[in-house]
Amino acid sequence: MPDVALAETRVQSSARIYVDGFYAPIQALLLSLPEQREPLLNQLYLLSGRHALALDEVVIARPFAEAHELSLNDELEIVLNGTRSSYRVVGIALSPEFIYQLGPADIMPDYERYGVFWLSEDALAGPLNMLGAFNHVSLRLQQQADIETLILQLDTLLESYGGRGAYRRDDQASHSFINEELNQLRINSIFLPTLFLGSAAFLLYIFTQRQIHTQRQTIAIMKAFGYYQWQVMVHYLSFTGLIVMVGVFLGSLLGYWLADRMVQLYSYYFSFVSLKAKIQPSTLAIAFLVTLSAGLLGTAYGVYNAVKIPPAQAMRPPNPTAFHSSRFSRLLSISWLSQGARIILRNLSRYPLRTFSSISGVALSGGLLMFGSYQFSAINEILNRNYQIENQMDLVIHFAQITDADGLHSLAALPGVGYLEGVRSVPIRLHHGRRVESTVLTGFSPNSELRNLAGLERLPDHGLVITDHLARKLGIEPGMTIETEVIAERRITFDLPVVAVSAEAIGIGAYMALPALNEMLLEGGTLTGAWLLIDDEQQTELYNALNDMPRIAGYTHLREAERKLSAYIDATVLAAMGIIFLLAGSMTFAMVYNNARIALAERERELATLRVLGYSHGEIARILFGELIIVVVVAIPVGWLLGSLFAVAMSAMMSSEMFRIPFIVNRQVFALSALGVLLATAFAILLMIRKLRKIDLIAALKSE
Repeated sequence: MPDVALAETRVQSSARIYVDGFYAPIQALLLSLPEQREPLLNQLYLLSGRHALALDEVVIARPFAEAHELSLNDELEIVLNGTRSSYRVVGIALSPEFIYQLGPADIMPDYERYGVFWLSEDALAGPLNMLGAFNHVSLRLQQQADIETLILQLDTLLESYGGRGAYRRDDQASHSFINEELNQLRINSIFLPTLFLGSAAFLLYIFTQRQIHTQRQTIAIMKAFGYYQWQVMVHYLSFTGLIVMVGVFLGSLLGYWLADRMVQLYSYYFSFVSLKAKIQPSTLAIAFLVTLSAGLLGTAYGVYNAVKIPPAQAMRPPNPTAFHSSRFSRLLSISWLSQGARIILRNLSRYPLRTFSSISGVALSGGLLMFGSYQFSAINEILNRNYQIENQMDLVIHFAQITDADGLHSLAALPGVGYLEGVRSVPIRLHHGRRVESTVLTGFSPNSELRNLAGLERLPDHGLVITDHLARKLGIEPGMTIETEVIAERRITFDLPVVAVSAEAIGIGAYMALPALNEMLLEGGTLTGAWLLIDDEQQTELYNALNDMPRIAGYTHLREAERKLSAYIDATVLAAMGIIFLLAGSMTFAMVYNNARIALAERERELATLRVLGYSHGEIARILFGELIIVVVVAIPVGWLLGSLFAVAMSAMMSSEMFRIPFIVNRQVFALSALGVLLATAFAILLMIRKLRKIDLIAALKSE
């Protein structure tokens, strides 16, 4: 073909592996290596040993070797095409094709139960009766190749030979998972700094405005003694710059520590030759400039107000605020409220801009707290929905080839099997306009007791059900017809109606009633696997029995898969959300404490006057902190709204084919956000009570 620069064929097959001392099932992907030369494409990176040359030699992937503590010259057994043979490990390698090593039915890597192995071409092709043949081909294309046209040509060329359909490198499992992970990191690197630095800039704006207001006369005195406006401006901007420098320094240390932790995590899930944590100077420069810009943006308006006031005007006391009677003030005068409560409410109502900014700042902090906590609830909901409601089977069996439904009787007789259902899976391509997506069509009984589709009471008897994420990618809605291309032993194309959409959070797929699927494929009661409920106490006996059945290609224990997925999420998503929650909590305390501290500085003379008039420490504390408590109580529901908006935005941007984080907030999320704000408020009040008791009444009354 003109667009093909290089083509390399090989043989590949699934198999079962036996390792001494490990009794759980192990699935394997076997790949052939060219005789007497290196592969032209997908070359192996040998960490130790050499390529397999003899018929009883094998090269194994490093993750599998590390999981089973295998080294050179160790023995393992492979069941290939029904024949069990012993092989000697002669090499341990990594492959660019399997950076993310994933089993055929897995969501997360399971290196103990799945591995990739390379044999010489004769060693693999011989037992499969494929000497001189191939069942897999990799292509390198010319730079200007029309990939979509070439895929159609390849499918047409190879269809009569049993071709299962060509696909781009972007659709290869390992490549796809790495791309999704990089996309999520890219989104996080933009969304989270924008959210937190924007919030920090707003809080800094509030702090600077009120701080400069309390230092109005000091600024005027400095100008009167000959300080230039630019010197006053540099003073406050230097204050911001100092905050930024300290923040960048501490943030860089924290960032390096987090990067090192992430590298350790990625080193487990992704098989790179070398992966190290390194912060480059350009990264530090970008962090400093972005953070400095946010800080300057937050303080610019306040600094402008500080330098524009003439000294004579600034040294005079501010003009008394012109208050007037309103319905609210008249309501306060006739109400049963105490005098202290009236003072609090009048002060809040007479300075609406200050009250609004205080409420906004606390609400923003509370929203960040809610944003940091909602994903804990959402992740738990994902796992519970997927493994407790939608998938209630314990074991998923994969047959080596299409099997008649009567084969379920032999499975039902195995030890520990309490209930089972048959399932049929077919690889398909869905076409809608110019959009094409590859997935798996799964057929099962509409009356299934082990599989439930999210949002549906039961699987419809006819028509196609697809996941909502797949529907959005294809632009499909229920009631529309979609072209469905079956890529199996026979290539058939159907126009099927989409009768419903399932809102599933993990993976993408399509579903159909098993009788309708077999009827469409002109087959009888055929199956490609089974779902089992088992007795855990007889699990070992069941595994031994399954290992002795040559038609069983492999099996997956869903509870083990749930455990591994939970561990991955705990180590990635929840760890990141935990850090976000701590950062949000610190910002919440900073906002509440600064509000209380500046409020005390602004009202020090007023509070001293009340003390001289006979008010006790407790009464003036209630007046000062009563305003803060009202601000906090009003800000909490506003923070819930902001947190919900942040969560919705994050859920939409982090949506991927692997899993989607749904927007799920419950009472615990709201309560945790409110509790964080209230705890920060209580702590700030405790710190401010000592300062309130130490007010110098004489000095305060002399101030203007």
